[in-house]
Amino acid sequence: MTNKSTNIIALDAMGGDYGPKATVPATIKSVTENAINVVLVGDETKIKHEFKNFPKEITEKLKIIPSEGVVLEGESPVSAYRNKPNASVFVAAGLVKKGFADGFVSMGSSGATMAAATLLFGTIEGIERGSVGGPVIGYSPEMVIIDLGSNVDTRPNQLVDFAAISSEVSKIIFNKKNPKIGLLSIGSEKGKGNLLVKETYELLSKSSLNFIGNIEANELFNAKVDAVVCDGFVGNIVLKLTEGLGKVVSKEVLELTKNKKISDKIYQKTNLLEFWGGGPIYGLNGVGIIGHGKANVSTICNAIKTSNMVIENNWVERQRIAIKKIRAEIN
Repeated sequence: MTNKSTNIIALDAMGGDYGPKATVPATIKSVTENAINVVLVGDETKIKHEFKNFPKEITEKLKIIPSEGVVLEGESPVSAYRNKPNASVFVAAGLVKKGFADGFVSMGSSGATMAAATLLFGTIEGIERGSVGGPVIGYSPEMVIIDLGSNVDTRPNQLVDFAAISSEVSKIIFNKKNPKIGLLSIGSEKGKGNLLVKETYELLSKSSLNFIGNIEANELFNAKVDAVVCDGFVGNIVLKLTEGLGKVVSKEVLELTKNKKISDKIYQKTNLLEFWGGGPIYGLNGVGIIGHGKANVSTICNAIKTSNMVIENNWVERQRIAIKKIRAEIN
């Protein structure tokens, strides 16, 4: 029998394409099957409406924290924070800030989730802005790419921070003992790339990380490294290109072969974030998980498990230690 976790995870029950229709059953599954403490944050009426589909002896034990409003995709996160301070994502993050929860998860607006976590938790000393990353290619399912879009204009020392953080992610989530770190560039040889890549290469070469040098985009599909470092501009292009190509190819394979099994496999391997669940926001003084808007029950459960796992592995403190160490080495 699984031991009951002592951590409390605040779940934005209104986030994602399906809202309580997915978040409520995911909560019940997490509580009953995975033994994780979850509190639901959202519209109490809508949440309790979904309770009708489950045994009362289970639902009556669940805690609901009421909220007002939802931050929509495309809505300015900063404006939403001013105009909708009681929206579900902000209330969920607030529970962590106040010490009532140990981490929060949201499948809603990624911008709002990032803003909520950043504004309420603050960044680790020396970190200017939180970052996001994780495995995005199913052919290299344990390879972390950072940053995937939150930092589009970066300096070499920021990429070095990403490298230190991604190494810890690889250790915690994928149990890699000495993660291999690669720097995404236009050539594998030293000296290839733009000024940012060249300067970052020199800094990483001074560190104690297992830095193997540059890695080219075509090598992202063969699990050559455990973590790939790049700025968010490049990382987001890699992410969107992989997802978009996967959708087109899987559709064409289905049209040509009528084989849905093969088509679905191609889609899953190129749209891994939809199935992974979600990943932590890096560089913050607290645990916040950004999930995928199309997340289903299983995916949300994965995100909740990820949140619980990084909390149990002292995620925030390990980042602080890793960043402090690498800065001492490169300076």
